[in-house]
Amino acid sequence: MSSFETVIPVRFGDVDYAGIMYYPRFFQNFHAVFEDMFGNRLGVPYMSILKERRIGFPMVKIATDFKQPFRFGDPMRLRIECTRVGRSSIDFLYRGFNGQQAEPSVEARATVVTVNLDTLKAIAIPPDILAVLRELHD
Repeated sequence: MSSFETVIPVRFGDVDYAGIMYYPRFFQNFHAVFEDMFGNRLGVPYMSILKERRIGFPMVKIATDFKQPFRFGDPMRLRIECTRVGRSSIDFLYRGFNGQQAEPSVEARATVVTVNLDTLKAIAIPPDILAVLRELHD
């Protein structure tokens, strides 16, 4: 299984009163690696998929295991892999590693559906996007 990886530093505004990353920020960062992956692998900004092609990827399910905290200044190394590709739905595995640690500090399994943004109806995954997803899956 191939993956895509990016590093996002934990910023001051990402942490809560306990000094650890506030859980909604994880979901924000999962989407950031999702966007970066499309920009890198398709060669066009994610925004162009939304704006020009009117294709969206709303999340319909996510389950997350928080194993170790992230603190202000920690480098969050985020990896995204595709675990299943359907006609219009896609399952992803997100893993967040603290710096160069071998074991993930957070893991999430998520399902998104490919939709037409004007109707919000499910559509078949377009061939160029499908090719990118298959690379993340193989």
